[in-house]
Amino acid sequence: MKHESIVVVYDSCQAIAEEIADKLGAETVSVQSMNIRQIENSQSLVLAVEFQDGGNLSPHWQYACQMFRGTSLNGKNLAVMVALGNRHENGIYADAFCHELRENGAHIVGDYLYADSPKFNLNNWICAISPNL
Repeated sequence: MKHESIVVVYDSCQAIAEEIADKLGAETVSVQSMNIRQIENSQSLVLAVEFQDGGNLSPHWQYACQMFRGTSLNGKNLAVMVALGNRHENGIYADAFCHELRENGAHIVGDYLYADSPKFNLNNWICAISPNL
């Protein structure tokens, strides 16, 4: 049974997003098709964010940021996985991205997970964030 209040948002990493959603009993949505109503109706979001060279968000995530700015995130729990881009190069950009979400009322749960990190362990990360989603 899907837990409708948790949504896993992804761009090009659908398989990882579906694995996360399966373990959390959540639904998945492509960042390309996400809408404000889905943001408003969810209690928690897991964001599989993608950064390009130079720390810019991918175009689809840039559009998603516009939606996040256009709706209140008060009371919403967010977990962030950097699906594309690494900790060394993009850690500061992930911090800035999450800072903006916090300014709009979001509560960031757990540590960011970097998919290209040698310490990448999706199961451990899911166990760490799930009690707070």
